[in-house]
Formats: sequence, C-alpha cells, structure tokens
Amino acid sequence: MSGTVNTAVEMANLALAHLKEAPIRDFDFSSVASRWFRNHYAAHRDAYLAMHDWDFAIELVNLPAETEKPPFRWAYQYKLPADTLRIPQQSVGGSPGGGIIPFEVVGQRIMSDHPPPFPLRHVHRVVREAEFAPLFVNGFALFLAAGCAHSITGKNSRAEALRQAAREAFDQAGTSDALQGTPLPMIDLDIIANR
Repeated sequence: MSGTVNTAVEMANLALAHLKEAPIRDFDFSSVASRWFRNHYAAHRDAYLAMHDWDFAIELVNLPAETEKPPFRWAYQYKLPADTLRIPQQSVGGSPGGGIIPFEVVGQRIMSDHPPPFPLRHVHRVVREAEFAPLFVNGFALFLAAGCAHSITGKNSRAEALRQAAREAFDQAGTSDALQGTPLPMIDLDIIANR
C-alpha cells in the first residue's frame, strides 16, 4: 500500500493547506513555515510514527545476543537497531498465538531471558514519505498543522481545532490499521485473574 505523498515537502504542504497557508518549495530559511519544518519535521514524524504500530512501520528482525551479559536479573542482552522508535509487546516467534516474551529496555539494549536470537518486532523510523499509508498521511498532516499553527499563523484557536482534528484522524487511522492482520494476544495479568 503506497501513500499519497512522495517527499517531506509534499507532506509539509498538506499541513500548510490545513492552515490555508502558501506552499513551500524546500525546508530552507525563505519563510517562517519553511524554517519551522526545517527545525521540527523529523521530530514530529518520529513522534507520530511511535504513537502506534503502523503496519508500514513495523519491522521484524532477529537480534543476536551480545557477548557481554547483563549485570543482573536477565540472562541476555541485545543491541537495538538504530532506527527503533518503539518496541511493542513481543511474542514467541512473533506469532499472534505465541507466548509473551518478558523483556526490559535499558538504554539502547533489550534485556531478556529469551535465548538468542531475539525475535524483535518493532516500530522503526520510516524516512521515505512514499511508504506512508494514506490514513497515516491524513493524520500526520493534521498533527503537523497543529504543531506549527501557532508559530505560523499566531492563532491559538486554530491550533486547538487542528489538535482535535488530529486526535480524531489518529483514532480513525489507528483503528483501521489495527484491523489488518491477526492481532497479538492480550496480556493476562495475574492481578486481574486473581480478582
């Protein structure tokens, strides 16, 4: 599934359209808008990607164990890929019916008793806008517009309206995205089972 934009500038221009502002040609210093996107686009992209297990941003990798063992609690440690934005619940073999793998993130490493390799399912940084799903593009454009609205327009009311629209678009996109494929199992918490 390909998205509806091909570049970061096209993505920024969708956001600017929500503000009824003129489009930009580049992330340069030619306008307030282009400066804002030059300074904030990547951070906003990564934050929005990290908010959900977007299908297009999920990556499956087998991590080899490092030779150095954790000082205590866990048997193995694994170096995270550099582009990891978030690590959702992990299951044995990455299977929806597999058992839950206990782990802990410490700095840029995963600590676990799971023997190598560690089957990591993670949300990773996607830098090619052409890979963004259409519903993600819609929600991200509103998220960007809400983020830059006050700086570009000076209108707090417009920024708040866009934040609300961005929340609604995120909920819709996240729900649609979550309905694809087989969901991972719910975690059975002992505290709930014992009630």
